[in-house]
This record gives sequence, C-alpha cells and structure tokens, in this order.
Amino acid sequence: MDAGGSTTRAIVAAPTGERLGESWAGGSNPGTHGAIRAAAQLAEALDGALDQAGQWSRAAVARTVVGLAGASALRDPDVRARMEGALAEVGLAPERAAFTGDDETAFAAGTPAPDGTVLIAGTGAIATRIDGRRRVRSADGMGWLIGDDGSAFWIGHQAAKETARQLSRGSDLSPLGAAVAKRVIPGQRPAEGEDHWPEEHARNFARTLTEGPPVALAALAPLVSEAHALGDPAAAVIVEAAAGHLAHTVHQVRTPGERLPVVLAGGVLAHSEPVRAALTRKLALGTAGSRILPAGCSVGGAAWLAALEAGADAADTRLHGVFTRTGRRTGRTDAA
Repeated sequence: MDAGGSTTRAIVAAPTGERLGESWAGGSNPGTHGAIRAAAQLAEALDGALDQAGQWSRAAVARTVVGLAGASALRDPDVRARMEGALAEVGLAPERAAFTGDDETAFAAGTPAPDGTVLIAGTGAIATRIDGRRRVRSADGMGWLIGDDGSAFWIGHQAAKETARQLSRGSDLSPLGAAVAKRVIPGQRPAEGEDHWPEEHARNFARTLTEGPPVALAALAPLVSEAHALGDPAAAVIVEAAAGHLAHTVHQVRTPGERLPVVLAGGVLAHSEPVRAALTRKLALGTAGSRILPAGCSVGGAAWLAALEAGADAADTRLHGVFTRTGRRTGRTDAA
C-alpha cells in the first residue's frame, strides 16, 4: 500500500510481480485526517483491491507492507491500534503486516539496493538516509511554516511573492506573474484614478491568497515550470533556488565521498522537468559516482518489500523492475 496524505493506493500482487487487484481511496495519513478517518480510507482501498483479486486472495496474502505518510503517528498506541484494525477488518492478519514510512517505499521504488538516499519533493520536501531498507536519518520535512524548502509549496510561495512584486510596480506582468494573477484573481484589473495605486491591486491579490489554506500555494508550482519554458527570468531564479535547497537537503543526510544511490520521488521531481534537471545537475557535482535514479511506482515498491518479506530474492533486479514498473495494468493469474 501507498498511503499518502491525499490518496491511498493498494495493490494485491503475485510473487511474480503480476498485479491481481488494485484500488484507490482518499488519504490515510493519520496526522492529517485523524486515526479514525485514516483507518477507514486504508480499509476501503485494501477491500477494493482484495475484492478485485478474488475472495480467495484474503487467505492467500503472505505479507502486507503499508508505506504510510505520517508514520510517526504510529508511536501513539491508539493510532496504531486503529490502523492495524483496518487490516483485520478486511481479513488480513496484522501480525503479517509492516507499516513503514512512505520514504522507505519510495526508495524501494527506485532501486533494489538496501542503502542510499531518497528525496521526496511533493507538497512538502524531505530527504532520508536508508540503511538496510530502513530510515536512519532525515533532513527537512518540517512543514510549510518553517521548512519544506524547494517543495511545491515553497515554489508556489515564491511565485506568489514575485507576482505581488510585479503587481505593486504597476508594469506589465511577466509570463509567470500573468499566469499566477490569472489563477488567483481571474478577470480583475487595477482600479483607475488618482486615488488608486498599483500596490492596492497587489494587496488585493495577497488578501485573496490569505483567505485560503496556506498549502494551496502548492497548486501554483506548475505555473513556474510553464513560465520557465517561456524563458521567464523570474521563473528561472525560482527553479534554480528550489533545486539548490533540495540538493542541500540531500547532502545533509549523506557523508562526503559516498557513492550510494540517490532516488528522486514526489510530484515536483516527477512533473517539473526544469527543477529535476537543475537538481540532477547540482547533485552530480556533489555526489560524484552516485547513481541518481527516478522512483518508479511507489505502491509497487511497497509490494516488492512485501515480496522480500515473503522470501523473494533481493538480488533479482528483474523482479524488482516488474514490481516497480509504472503504468502496469491489473491482471489475474492463479498464483497466490
């Protein structure tokens, strides 16, 4: 399972990596949604995947791995009991299940190696050092207020600040400023007359943004990539700064000279080619000899970890590729 803050995805896989069932539900991060709702979403996704695989699959499941965003909440016994109860509710044995952080499953989705680093840059941003396929150290992941530098929220925040600066000058907007203003205050134009100043238009823009949740600024991040493609200098500055922050976060969990792989995961790195390219360039300067790898299917990474627990060969790179390949369709076989 890949149990994120906005979406929960479950698959049932055969030992060969073939997917027998697959289902989605809402987010199941207990820190975001509370333990009761998170457990309900977890059970919904699991139930759907197991139903698709066939009722026989419930008794045949050998191991379950849940890559859970907000896994630190499981330190609370009540939260853990709720989440384990979701497994029992759908007919799975909690004692044959493991809850891990979504960073561990993201790393597994990118490489079969047991050791290295994973960087997740989505709405937030965190880098984790992995030893023996387990998290041993992390950097950032501090949330939008004091951290998550280089994340979609951070990029969107910088785009909003740049747009406010351009609006306050009263000059023509750059492609980035125009796109952000159109998204936030569509159809609005500066008022005319001697009592109206450009900065009042900028303040109206800012007020509109502050009326919504801060994390909504993350939705502006794709506009930076689009403006970058148009040659917008402001977008280029934001992209380079974001990549610099993310590279710094990675280096905080690595030792000088190490050559272990770095896995890149999360929506920013999957969908923003400018940020990914700038980050890869910066990482290559400080991680000479290390492979920089994109994460594959994160729920496939969780399934591969479950397969290892069930006895799969960790050295079988072909099997790892089958489990973590993106864009696979669900199938049916007679394998348990």
